[in-house]
Amino acid sequence: MEEVKELKETLERVEGKLIAAANVYGAMNFAFWLVAMSLFFVLLGIGSASPLVSLTYWGTAIAFGIYVSVKLWGRIERLAGSRSGSRMGALGIGASWAVGSIIGWWVVPDMTGIGVNEGARLAVGFLTFLSLSLLGQWFVMSAGKGHYEMIPSFLLPLLAIPIAMDMEKGAMLWAGFVVAFSYGLTVLLYLYSAFKAIER
Repeated sequence: MEEVKELKETLERVEGKLIAAANVYGAMNFAFWLVAMSLFFVLLGIGSASPLVSLTYWGTAIAFGIYVSVKLWGRIERLAGSRSGSRMGALGIGASWAVGSIIGWWVVPDMTGIGVNEGARLAVGFLTFLSLSLLGQWFVMSAGKGHYEMIPSFLLPLLAIPIAMDMEKGAMLWAGFVVAFSYGLTVLLYLYSAFKAIER
């Protein structure tokens, strides 16, 4: 009986470490995008970025970010012991970002009834893009269960949309800070969950 109890405790500790590792990987993913976005704002402070510079920067960041995300997703899948759904999961996440991109960057900015001006529409499109994309990613990763640490990453930008619509100046900059705050909060929640899992 004592051996069974010790085995159970050992398995629980191992499970806790696996959960903690998965949460750390989740935090790393959001931390990467937080750094990428913060660096972009730092570069904007040095000098105004032309459309070509912005496109080059974000093209490089997105390409590298996709690589990082795929690697982290694969590690989370391996830790969970589920490799069969990794390809379908990656396709589902890719599809959610594709849909979010189309709606946020093309559909919303062309809707003249949204936002008080072009800057506000762009901010609303940006927030819509991230909200829809991350909401879809959350459903794919968790099937509606778990990964609650991700919720601020799409809920806060979603709640910020009505405010951005009425902003006459600085809407895009404000939207960027909202997203940075939501990502920072998501990182903290992932790390908190990781420490809780380790202490099990």
